[in-house]
Amino acid sequence: MATQRTVSISGKKLWTESLGDAANPTVLLICGAGAHAHFWTDTFCQPLVDAGFFLIRYDHRDSGLSDSSDADYELQALVDDAIGVLNDYNISKAHIVGHSMGGYIGQLMALSHPNRMLSLTCIASGPAGETEALVAPQTDAEKMVMHQTWLAILRNRPSDNFDESYEGFLGVWERLNGKVPLDDTMTRTYTQEMYTRSNYPIGAPARHIQVMQKMAETLKSRKEIFSQITLPTLLVHGEEDYLIPIQRGGSALAEKLPQAKLEVIPEMGHMLFDHSLETAVSEKIVSFLQSNSE
Repeated sequence: MATQRTVSISGKKLWTESLGDAANPTVLLICGAGAHAHFWTDTFCQPLVDAGFFLIRYDHRDSGLSDSSDADYELQALVDDAIGVLNDYNISKAHIVGHSMGGYIGQLMALSHPNRMLSLTCIASGPAGETEALVAPQTDAEKMVMHQTWLAILRNRPSDNFDESYEGFLGVWERLNGKVPLDDTMTRTYTQEMYTRSNYPIGAPARHIQVMQKMAETLKSRKEIFSQITLPTLLVHGEEDYLIPIQRGGSALAEKLPQAKLEVIPEMGHMLFDHSLETAVSEKIVSFLQSNSE
């Protein structure tokens, strides 16, 4: 049974939800840019709970039911939020599992707060510092993939009416789900919650996009970070990720983290809108975490 809780961090309130027994090792689930906490569905969470983990999922600032910020911020502020959630729950150490932007947050946590982490799992994320793979020029094939992705994203012009907007979102989800069959019930539920459990207008998460742009602009300043990330690390990436291609994502990160285990999932895209897929990913994480729990 899920238990909701609002935590206060530096005057802001973040919406959180926990599942499982608090006496068990903790897994902090960090979602991506613009995503709400229920990106981590109950289907994804249940194998982790059954395996004896205590889970916390939460809405980032400027999304879902969490407060907004009065000023712009950088990725480190979201790292501070994650640590603040752990502090409020009185968790000394946790396994960190991040998707997309959440994976970048996890990498910065491993730099600034390694003593608070048991392990790091990055799903559909890339390096938070500059690597050779990131600075290499895009091939024509890569340019075409990204062009098609942004066409799908930019075609989506949602209104405040879910029923008339869902088709536009569906085009985005189909593109970002790779070659895995899309579960319409999952996408409909996830998208509808963007309307029903949110303090914000429907549209692009401008603050989170700015955060990721700043992160990309400052990659060179973090060129040497990888030698400082010494935690057990799992990297999960889809072969058909059309937003963060695997060669510039999980594979590029694995080259810099020799201790990392890279799990490449055929047909998987950037999102997990298929129950069989998310269960398979969750079970891979369970196996990894069980070998790295205190």
